[in-house]
Amino acid sequence: MNLPVLRDLSTFGRIVLLATLVVSLAAIAMEYLLHIEGTPLFIVSAAGILGLAYVVGASTERLGALTGPQVGGILNATFGNIAELIIAFFALQAGLIGVVKASITGSIIGNLLLVLGLSLLLGGFRNGTQRFNSKIASLDSTLLLLAVIGLFVPAIFAFSSGGGPESHQREESVVVSMVLFALYFVALFYRFRHPAEVLGGEDPAGHAGPPWSGRVAFGVLGVAAIFLAVLSELLVGAIDPFIEQFGLTPFFVGVILIPTIGNLAEHLVAVQLALKDRMDFAMSVSIGSSLQVALFVAPLLVFLGLIVGQPMDLVFAPLEVGAVAVAAAITVLIALDGESNWLEGALLFGVYIILGVSFFYLR
Repeated sequence: MNLPVLRDLSTFGRIVLLATLVVSLAAIAMEYLLHIEGTPLFIVSAAGILGLAYVVGASTERLGALTGPQVGGILNATFGNIAELIIAFFALQAGLIGVVKASITGSIIGNLLLVLGLSLLLGGFRNGTQRFNSKIASLDSTLLLLAVIGLFVPAIFAFSSGGGPESHQREESVVVSMVLFALYFVALFYRFRHPAEVLGGEDPAGHAGPPWSGRVAFGVLGVAAIFLAVLSELLVGAIDPFIEQFGLTPFFVGVILIPTIGNLAEHLVAVQLALKDRMDFAMSVSIGSSLQVALFVAPLLVFLGLIVGQPMDLVFAPLEVGAVAVAAAITVLIALDGESNWLEGALLFGVYIILGVSFFYLR
């Protein structure tokens, strides 16, 4: 235990890190040495990615604490969805465009309904009515609503025009992606200049990652990213056998399973913050992650699709558009009064379950 990466961790942190390393190596061995494929490989790879997402989050938090509030806010925004982005990239490269689109939808509604819902529910049970800065939460939720409108404009145009040439849809999606991408960097610039107003420049006490040095934290982040890339490719390669064995659809896997696998660590952080009655930060994590997906992850995947020869547009299914619109609108309403309770959380969680069932039966 003399290694700095282990010495500076708590007992729980050591167990998670070592277990993640063992599971990740097991997944690699299953593919390249034992030639075990299909569902077993999907499950083991998913378990490894869950742990790696936690490790990436911990190292990013530590680097953010060491570099200061402004740079820390940018690091957290940039690496907040790195696991899901890597999985989506390999799915895109494999031609699973439906899975990629569904993962974008699932990530947004997962953060706004599942994560925020559980945060309000559990935090409300423990602390009663919780209060947060309505001005800051309203700013984030308004940015999210505007970003979602921009993200789904191509889909709305396709519905209203009765379809149209596919090439035009892709061209429009590229233009919209450019605008969303520009807005992402504008939002980052605003956070950099006004950290106290958007929570991007503050870090809640006791939530600054493990006490690693900058070199150790950067090394852990780099190694974890490499493992993420390898395991994501294995996971994507095992999606089809997994779907066939359990009778699922690519859409359900993309909208429910992929976002959960890639974002579980971040989900747990938001719930923990709510339990500690730090609703400002819990709201920031939930809404900020969805905002990053809409402004950064989605347009970046459109650009990457052009590079790898798998062009992707932003024309989503009607149920996806409706689900995200409802989730964003509810979040805005919750943010208006600066208060939350467990009933609001239960309602959000219930809506997520209803949508999950609908996604399961959608063919």
